[in-house]
Amino acid sequence: MSGTPDLRDKVVESRGFLKKLQLSIPGLREYRKLEDIRAADELLRKQVFDKMDGAKSRLEALRKAMADKGDFASLTQIGSAISQLQQISGEVLHAQQGAAGISPNIRIDENALNKLYEYDYNFVNSAEQVFSVTDAAVSEYMGGTTTSQAIAIKVSQILDDFKHAWQVRMESVENILVTK
Repeated sequence: MSGTPDLRDKVVESRGFLKKLQLSIPGLREYRKLEDIRAADELLRKQVFDKMDGAKSRLEALRKAMADKGDFASLTQIGSAISQLQQISGEVLHAQQGAAGISPNIRIDENALNKLYEYDYNFVNSAEQVFSVTDAAVSEYMGGTTTSQAIAIKVSQILDDFKHAWQVRMESVENILVTK
């Protein structure tokens, strides 16, 4: 993905003395590596959340502009899209990461956590697309080149696609968490 660095590398680069020491101790080496992947994944999901939250803010601005113009026909649809964005961004931010722990109940290996990271890495592009569509739609509405109803339909479609991809990710996580 262009423009978005692999945060796993950033987390590794920022290891302090204690984390580097943990890597040299056989019992802690694996734990440290897994925790670093989890930290990178958490940072990545925060980026996705921020983009989705930005898209929600754009739709809220659209809703206000619609009300100011007396365009009440699609307020409910835009409100629904705002609600969907809020829900999915919360799910992204608080999603299951897989527990690395020193002695976890279910062992998650490095390959499984890397797979999870790759899923989430792809969501950065999806979140950017959601933001771009909402931002462009608001500009088009303000410029009078599209209707609120057309925007509601476009945003609903892109959110449906995002939610479907997120569901695939969650199913993958569930499979990761139950296999050894």
